[in-house]
Amino acid sequence: MYIFLLFGLPLGFILLYFRVYPKDEALDTRRAFIRGLLAFIPTWIAARILGSLVPAAYGSFLLSFHELADRALPFAVVPGLSYLVFYRMRDDRGHGFQQRRMTAFYAGALAPAGLGEMTRIWGSPDAYSLFGLPFAMCALALAAPWAFLALRDSFGLSLIGFVLASLGGLVVLSLGPWLFLAQLWPLALGIVLLSVGAAWLLAAPELSRRPPKPITA
Repeated sequence: MYIFLLFGLPLGFILLYFRVYPKDEALDTRRAFIRGLLAFIPTWIAARILGSLVPAAYGSFLLSFHELADRALPFAVVPGLSYLVFYRMRDDRGHGFQQRRMTAFYAGALAPAGLGEMTRIWGSPDAYSLFGLPFAMCALALAAPWAFLALRDSFGLSLIGFVLASLGGLVVLSLGPWLFLAQLWPLALGIVLLSVGAAWLLAAPELSRRPPKPITA
């Protein structure tokens, strides 16, 4: 019952690794993933604190704001802030390398979240946590690194607009539990699946980018 919640994101990252990660980045990727595992600790602590501050209004649209505080916002933001403890936001090896490394870091930070969520719902699992949340975490692991690197290069009104758009995306991603309770589970699954697709479209160009080959005489 809990298999997809536990292994959905790790398996998704394994597939991504074999699809887009160059072999010569294997050591950097493993190191980033392991450091990401350490970042799970502050991520989980922040999620529990924020989630406790926003009451869960079951049966109301307001439940989405609890989901935003309890999962989506800390899962999206705290790994990115933790990344700055280990790495600089700019690297001479190029934007593609930076995004691949940051995505591996996010995958490490969110991979244990499935186990953490399983302990929270053990004995009374809900359908969204079992089947929707793994897709939502995959979407965050793909989109959040792209968003952080885009924010790095944004200024003024474009920065404000990007932050607001990102928050809006997180709110939409947080609708899942309320939609499941409202018996609108096809819509909830559609949102998380479309979120994964949109995240891939945003992230894929940089994830697939390779540094130019040196010109030989």
